[in-house]
Amino acid sequence: MRPLKLFISAFGPYVKEEIDFTELKDKSIFLIHGPTGSGKTTILDAMCFALYGDTSGNERNSKNMRSHHAQIDQITEVTFDFEIKGYRYRVNRKPEQIRLKKSGKGTTIQNPEATLWKLNEEEVLLQTGWKNVTDTVENLIGFKSSQFRQVIMLPQGEFRKLLLADSVERQDILEKLFSTEIYRRIEEILKKSAKEIKETIKDLEKQKQWLLKKAECETIKDLEEEIKISQEKLINMQEILKEKAEKVKYVQEAFIKGKEGNEKLKEKELAQKELEILKDKILYIQQKREMLNKAVQAATLEETEKSTRLRSKDQKKCKKDLEEADKKLNEAIENYKESEIKLEEENEKEEDREKLKKQLLLIESYYDKVNALENSKKKLEQLKIELHKEELEKEKVIRKLKKLEALLEKQSIITEEAKEYSLKLAGFKVEYEGLQKTYNKRKELDKLNNIYEEIKKKYDYSLEEYKKAEKLYSKIKKEFFALQEVYQRGQAAILASNLDENMPCPVCGSLDHPSLAKKEDWMPTEEEIKEKQLSVEKLEKQKDKMKDVVNKKELEKEKVENRIKTIQEELGENAYIKIQILKDKLQDKQKIFEEALEKSKKLEFYQVQLEKLKEEEKENKEILERIEEALKNKIEAYQKHEGALKEQEEAIPENIRNIELLKIAQKQAKEQLDKLIKSFEKAKDDFDKATKELTVAKTSKENAKKALEEAYTKYIQERNAFIKKLSEAGFLSYTDYEKAKKDENLRKQLEQEIKEFEGNLHAAKDRLNRAKKASEGIVMVDIVKLEKTLKNVEKEKVEALKIENTLLEKIKYNKSLLKDLVKLDNLIDEKEKEYSVVGKLSEVSNGVNPYGLTFQRFVLSTLLDDITIAATERLKLMSKGRYHLRRTMDRARKNAAGGLELEVFDTYTGMQRPVSTLSGGETFLASLSLALGLSDVVQAYSGGISLDTIFVDEGFGTLDPEALDFAMKTLIDLQKGGRLVGIISHVPELKERIDARLEVIQVEKGSVAKFKIS
Repeated sequence: MRPLKLFISAFGPYVKEEIDFTELKDKSIFLIHGPTGSGKTTILDAMCFALYGDTSGNERNSKNMRSHHAQIDQITEVTFDFEIKGYRYRVNRKPEQIRLKKSGKGTTIQNPEATLWKLNEEEVLLQTGWKNVTDTVENLIGFKSSQFRQVIMLPQGEFRKLLLADSVERQDILEKLFSTEIYRRIEEILKKSAKEIKETIKDLEKQKQWLLKKAECETIKDLEEEIKISQEKLINMQEILKEKAEKVKYVQEAFIKGKEGNEKLKEKELAQKELEILKDKILYIQQKREMLNKAVQAATLEETEKSTRLRSKDQKKCKKDLEEADKKLNEAIENYKESEIKLEEENEKEEDREKLKKQLLLIESYYDKVNALENSKKKLEQLKIELHKEELEKEKVIRKLKKLEALLEKQSIITEEAKEYSLKLAGFKVEYEGLQKTYNKRKELDKLNNIYEEIKKKYDYSLEEYKKAEKLYSKIKKEFFALQEVYQRGQAAILASNLDENMPCPVCGSLDHPSLAKKEDWMPTEEEIKEKQLSVEKLEKQKDKMKDVVNKKELEKEKVENRIKTIQEELGENAYIKIQILKDKLQDKQKIFEEALEKSKKLEFYQVQLEKLKEEEKENKEILERIEEALKNKIEAYQKHEGALKEQEEAIPENIRNIELLKIAQKQAKEQLDKLIKSFEKAKDDFDKATKELTVAKTSKENAKKALEEAYTKYIQERNAFIKKLSEAGFLSYTDYEKAKKDENLRKQLEQEIKEFEGNLHAAKDRLNRAKKASEGIVMVDIVKLEKTLKNVEKEKVEALKIENTLLEKIKYNKSLLKDLVKLDNLIDEKEKEYSVVGKLSEVSNGVNPYGLTFQRFVLSTLLDDITIAATERLKLMSKGRYHLRRTMDRARKNAAGGLELEVFDTYTGMQRPVSTLSGGETFLASLSLALGLSDVVQAYSGGISLDTIFVDEGFGTLDPEALDFAMKTLIDLQKGGRLVGIISHVPELKERIDARLEVIQVEKGSVAKFKIS
């Protein structure tokens, strides 16, 4: 990345400044010079802010960088043009700030904005949005903000961090610079895989022990022996079962045979009893047979009896018919007399009928006149309807015009409102999008607060555990030192006990022993001392491990805390407003913006609608004029027809002036005439009918009298015949005959009962003969005893079967367990082989070695070697060959990770020592060398990353003139490779040595900067 142009507005001490780096032309090293506090570092801050949205030292908040010398109407912004690999870019950033409202009075909050363009040939917009621009810049340059400050822009004190950092901090810096996370992930994957395999082996072992426990055996061999024993028991039990089955078969056969014999004897007894019962019923059946014979004889007389009864009924009916005919004859005579009188009365009304006929003809003669009158009325009514219709149409058009007037007024208001919204749309959009960004940040802040609370809980817990461990370590360490002191005093006492007068002391060599060490009451053994020492070392490891956890948690906490502070600063007062309030505000702004957008889109539509309404109003006014003209013509026609109608009405009687009244009058006259005619015709018909009915009644009476005489004769004949047959059938009286009578169903029932009895008697005799024959030679046995014996032997067989099944299930179950155990054993062997490889790789990659060197640290140590080699070349030059930078495998603590510690080799003493022992000036030179070496290695390894520029901020004031010469020589060497070197310093000597300078001068209102090239 090479800077081209920097434009600063209301930023830091600069009100408005433009710095054109192209003025340097072929100068590759320049000095940014000026008094302390003039704004030298602010130039680097502005570059960093434009690229990443933060400052070079990351200590000054970009929101607070607004110049105090700027006017309220001046916007704080930075525009930076730079070049990467031949391509030119421009980035512009505006932080969140208070500005004047675009319309109206007062101020408003300007939301942060960022824009990135590509400038080759034509200006092309690449990205917008604060985070989006930052992400794109990171991709273009190849560094994040922290890496950029470590490699390209080295702020005050920042480039010393890599030199003086501890192993963990240095690992974090190098990991970010060289993107070696993949090696750490490999460590984690191997560790996780080894742990999973180990857990799998433990689970498989647990399953194996669980299966052995289920089998109630300690080993697989024991289970195999148990299966063998069970199989032997099964063979013996199967032999016993065979014997039991044969015994059951023998007893079953005896039981079945005894049961069949007993049943045959019982059948004989039952057959004998059944025959005796049937013999007792013979007399009863004989009586039933006699009853059946009489019933059959009585049935032969039923037809004769029936015929006699019918003749009796005919005689009675004929007698009743004669009485009825006599009654009807009397009624016919009475009707004939009444109809004759009625007919004479109707003949007398002939004159009335003729008069009604003439009246009807007169009414019918008015039909033409009434029809003509009706038509005139209808025509007049039609004219009236048309007149009313025109009036309604007129009212309708008037209403429509009033409605159109209201719509026109409303549409005009809507159109004007849409115009107003269209003008305000851009402002609404800015407000909405600004509030949307604020709301999103507020959501992120809440999320980070929750994360912070969780991390803080873990940190507090880790710190508490560490304090406990440290307290316990101190206690045990004191105990160890006390124990060691007692042990040493005891050893001294042992030496003293062996000293004689004039014998030299083995410790000091003195012959005089004025105060000999006294033997203690108790002295610890060497093993106890060692055991206590091991406890101390173990607790120290635990304490240091917990310290690392605390440090890690503290870093996590600080990282989240810093992010929270950054967002809080960006949000300002909004950071403390309830998120629901912000959400409600956002929804209100969104609603206003969407409403404005919707109405703006509809503005053209509203204008078209307004024109349509105006055109429609014009058309309706023209229609109203035409309707009023037509209405005038129709009123004149109506008045003319109304006069003609009055003349027609006067020529017709008032009671028949419409067709309906005429029809009613005609109908009434016709009804009266029809009534008189019908009354006459009815009287005539009634007289004719009465005459006929009288003749028929006389004939019916003669016939009924004759039928009665014939019916009586036939009844006497049938009655005599029945009495004769009753005597011939053997019945003494009609009562005997009535008792003997039975209906057909009862006769059939008696017949069936007799047949069944005879069949049952025959069957019972046959059954007894068969039972006697079947039971010959059979003796009754005790079946209960036999059944009890059978149950006992069957029970013994079932018990044996249960034992056999139990053994079979046990063998099957144990074989299944054995199969699973063998399978588990094979799996355990496979997993143990796999663990022997993966576990070893995991240990090696995760630093289980004398140096505590992990896989990632090994890679980083190789990179650090390259960096120290490159740095040493420059440090040798700047220190006149005295100092060399080296990586050492020594560790600051036993439990600390190794491989990334730095030391300096002093050629004057021939010894190495920690870098922290260097003086201030030496530290600056070593740090500068390391920073430049790091830049070389990063560029060499990163391929796509171009390090065309480096800025160094201060530190030269600590150097003596000779060291300053060497440092300058090193920086001048950098420009030979085409790299632009910028130095920020107020040291006067540098002003004399560097001919290209960016002079920063303090003025009344802030500072100004301009290049001076000599």
